[in-house]
Amino acid sequence: MEKQIYRFNNNIETLEVGSIGAKIIVKTHDKDEFVAEYENPKDTPEFCAVLSGTTLTFKEKMSFSIFAPKPTEGYTITVYAPVKKLGKLRINTASGGADISEVTATEFDLNTASGSISVNAFFDNVKVQSASGNITITNPTDEKAVSVKICSVSGTAIINNYKADTFSLHSVSGKTEFNGATGCGKIAVTSGNIIVNYAEWNNDLSISAISGNVNVNLPEGSGIDVSFDGVSGNLRTDLGQEKGRMMNLGKGTTGTFGGGNIHKLNISLTSGNVTVAQQ
Repeated sequence: MEKQIYRFNNNIETLEVGSIGAKIIVKTHDKDEFVAEYENPKDTPEFCAVLSGTTLTFKEKMSFSIFAPKPTEGYTITVYAPVKKLGKLRINTASGGADISEVTATEFDLNTASGSISVNAFFDNVKVQSASGNITITNPTDEKAVSVKICSVSGTAIINNYKADTFSLHSVSGKTEFNGATGCGKIAVTSGNIIVNYAEWNNDLSISAISGNVNVNLPEGSGIDVSFDGVSGNLRTDLGQEKGRMMNLGKGTTGTFGGGNIHKLNISLTSGNVTVAQQ
């Protein structure tokens, strides 16, 4: 099948790209237009472009026939965007993965079933829903985001250098790692592991867990005002102690530990372990 090429003018505020089997690539170019290139050796899935007002959508769609062939692998949807700040970038991918770079938007919304996702771009608000696969999201700038929200069922999600006013991490299983965190945080774990490495301890944090492990690493001079309740579980910390010398604290613990830069840490555990340590 011949390559399909679509061109649209620059009057676009929302860009949506959806894939069933293709890898999604989104990046900028020096032209004042949006260009999409789709090259699939098979006739299915079908590919279409829809312009509705200032919303531009590129997507694959598959027949629901039981005789429909399985999507091939190793093909791409490549979208080139002008160098400007979009209102929203929304990515939906079933299995092909995605590579997002250079673009910027007020809102970034990623929904993925599986595959490998790489994002190297800045957005004011980041929202990720992941069923499986491996995700890496990096802020290549010094700009501070408003919010970061990550919800992962399984697989691995790694967030780098995304300083934000608020963040929330929800892990059903698998592993989530947030490097360079700031702001008011909320962590919820059903199972699996969450690791948060703070760049700046400048606001409160709440942690709830049914099971699993949460590791929080704070900069030198940080302190916590702890409120720990729940059914079971364990809190370990070396704040106020020699680095690496951990204290074990049980449910019902309240009090202040560590240095002068103190913020609230609220913990509610059904089970599981929380470790708060000096970096």
